[in-house]
Amino acid sequence: MKPVVIIPTLNECQNIVRLIKGILKEKLNLDILVVDGLSTDGTAETVEKLSKEYPNVSLVSQESRSSFGDALRLGFKTALQRGYDPILTMDGDYSHGPEYLKDFLNKCNEYDLVIGSRYLDGVRVEGWRFRKLLLSKLANMYVSYLLVKPIWDFTSGFRCYRRRFLEKIDISSLHNEAYIIQIELLHLAYQNRCRVKEIPFIYRDTKYGVSKISEHSKRKTMLYVLKFRAPFLEIFRHLTYLRKKYERFVDEYEEIMNPPKLKNDGRFEVKGCYSVSVGVMAYNEEKIIESCLDALLNQKMKSGKIDEIIVVSSGSTDKTNRIVQEVSRKDERVKLIIEPERTGKANAINEFLQIANGDIAIVESADTVTLPDTVEELIKPFADPQVGMSGAHPTPVNDKNTFVGFCVHKLWELHHYLAMDAPKCGEMIAFRNIVSRIPKYTAVDEATVEAIISEANLKLVYAEKAFVRNKGAETLRDFIKQRRRIASGHRYLKTTMGHEVATQSSGNIFKKVIATQNRTIKEMLYMPFLILIEAYSRFMGAVDFYLRDKNPFIWDISLTTKKM
Repeated sequence: MKPVVIIPTLNECQNIVRLIKGILKEKLNLDILVVDGLSTDGTAETVEKLSKEYPNVSLVSQESRSSFGDALRLGFKTALQRGYDPILTMDGDYSHGPEYLKDFLNKCNEYDLVIGSRYLDGVRVEGWRFRKLLLSKLANMYVSYLLVKPIWDFTSGFRCYRRRFLEKIDISSLHNEAYIIQIELLHLAYQNRCRVKEIPFIYRDTKYGVSKISEHSKRKTMLYVLKFRAPFLEIFRHLTYLRKKYERFVDEYEEIMNPPKLKNDGRFEVKGCYSVSVGVMAYNEEKIIESCLDALLNQKMKSGKIDEIIVVSSGSTDKTNRIVQEVSRKDERVKLIIEPERTGKANAINEFLQIANGDIAIVESADTVTLPDTVEELIKPFADPQVGMSGAHPTPVNDKNTFVGFCVHKLWELHHYLAMDAPKCGEMIAFRNIVSRIPKYTAVDEATVEAIISEANLKLVYAEKAFVRNKGAETLRDFIKQRRRIASGHRYLKTTMGHEVATQSSGNIFKKVIATQNRTIKEMLYMPFLILIEAYSRFMGAVDFYLRDKNPFIWDISLTTKKM
């Protein structure tokens, strides 16, 4: 398909010839579609003459003088009918330089909407008075904080749209006001989980440029944009970035909303025997890492074979690295990657995913130990081509007779019964090796992989016989710290990726509590306190997320979980 540039015009006779010839001078093999709003200065007649000289220039006139939004809608519909892709838009007053068109075309293969930004990495506006520039900048900040989107320039009309995005929306229902339609299109792009990118350009106010947008329209935009606002709690959380580096918010959102493509475009083979890559994420695991690796090296398997075990040691300061190196000398399947500093478990998983060669990737925490048939049970479900991920059945080794031990066992018991109804993967997961990386700011890595696999329209499976021993916290302080961190991480996942794990539903959990309640004195006494602790942890997790901007993707270690 061929690109097209849509140029809405209203009395742009003094600019349009220079603009069209400037575009043609770039030699980009694209067409130019001018949508005229019944100009009275001869704009349409001028374009008609140019169209006879240049076959790739055409004119569409509106039936009546109307708004910019009407012109843009007509342009989109005409471009789609004629089979164009991508579809660029720019102003007719030469404020948008034709020399930037090649930058849009370079980015459009990767993104569904590319926005030419006047405010990305500084202010790039020439010819405006300070007052006008200040009001424009403040207006964009206002929209940014209402919509909670990492965009610097919401009202720029210099854009590039992919056909696949425009075909997802109802073009006829778009607003007719100039600024509102630009904001609405951006809102719809994110709503449809399209990939959005800003690129910088220099906006040059022209000698003959006269704003066609009234003050009434600008005020209307400020009110109408409330229709697209984010939930109040998200707006409140976003305000915390006023006192921090806003670039981090942009970085986080960019990573969540513009994830990398799946490996091999998500294609995979269904095999009778799979090659398996295991990634073991470690930090100061000298007390358990050898047991973890020995258990993996001695797996009994029929449905596959473990080809490699990659240990990613993140900032370990104990004997972890030395122990792994000793094991690797005995078995060449074991490999060690050393990260000098802890940058979060998600980053460690990404290191593993970059080099994992197996058909199936398995991620395991180094403070867990598998049974001899755990990996076999994990990969059995992949005989079904609709299955994309499976999760193990964690079984804690904590003493059940203590209060904290009871809490740990009860939560994993509830996790088991909930996962039987709606798969929830945790502690050890297996998935088809199509995930190239996960967002580095996530604190709930297994749940994030769940979200990516679900978005690829593949099923999740709970492998209830794939037992993996883990160690929960031994002190109440560590237990609450863990539950609070997980609650905050799940909030982040739901807000950014729209994915909610099965264990987040309080109603479902309460039903399982009633169904699994033992009528012993100890359980009747302990259970109300566990409910209170969980409620407190979830509440404080929400406080951490919304009010304190505490996203624990690099979490504090609970030392009592490090020895099994």
